Amino acid sequence: MNYLKVVPALMAFLRSRQMPPFNPRRTHAAALASLWIFPTLACAAPFKADRELFFKECAVLPNYEMNKESTAAVRAGSMRLNARTQTAMNQLFDAWEKFGDEDKNRLAFVLATARRESMSTFLPIREAPKCLTDEACRERAIGDMLEKRAKKYGKPLRANYALPNKEGNRFYGRGFLQLTFEDNYRKTGRRLGIDLVKDPDKALDPQVAGEVLVRAMLDGWYGSRKPLSFYINGKKIDWINARNNVNPGSPNKPITAAYAMDLAKCLRPAS
Repeated sequence: MNYLKVVPALMAFLRSRQMPPFNPRRTHAAALASLWIFPTLACAAPFKADRELFFKECAVLPNYEMNKESTAAVRAGSMRLNARTQTAMNQLFDAWEKFGDEDKNRLAFVLATARRESMSTFLPIREAPKCLTDEACRERAIGDMLEKRAKKYGKPLRANYALPNKEGNRFYGRGFLQLTFEDNYRKTGRRLGIDLVKDPDKALDPQVAGEVLVRAMLDGWYGSRKPLSFYINGKKIDWINARNNVNPGSPNKPITAAYAMDLAKCLRPAS
């Protein structure tokens, strides 16, 4: 076994899972000892895609919409991956290679989720993106959405989470997973080692948003609280219900599933 390659791989895996800090004098010995217990874990490396081939084969991606009669996703035009989109996707590939795992189908679903949650820009965005930086506009937009949802489902009207807290910070959806509510910002910030409550806009930083996207989906931070591997693994690929990992109540799961299947076809390992 080549320990010079295996030990760094194991340490990168442990760091990505926010393990307690190590004593530098003991880290190397502890890592070596763990190889006898977790040999396959140490050898596993994140799937590294052939990006040039990916952007060639997925230069044009189909768009979809829901067929209300059949509850299926149907083709509705297409989108071209322009230079800006490719740059954004490269940042997601970087995040996967740093925090992801060896399964290309899980990578495909992570990318599909980023597409779905970013309105196909593959960029971390704010909720109600048409409002840009106009927070008054965003308050109204989210307030209207909450009111319509309450009427539709016959439930009490929820408080408008776009309103500022005592410090003037707002905790509406941001990033690739639309991180929402102050408590979620607090918990996520602790996992990343940064203060997202003091500065919620950090969730829009591509590196932060990419880390949240990959780690949250693989470890099951939100939604069903089940890791993505619960839905996509060596025995099954449940493209539809994998959406529960982030948004169990989504009525458009077949669209995200279709995105993932298209992206998976273009993913080949880098040589």
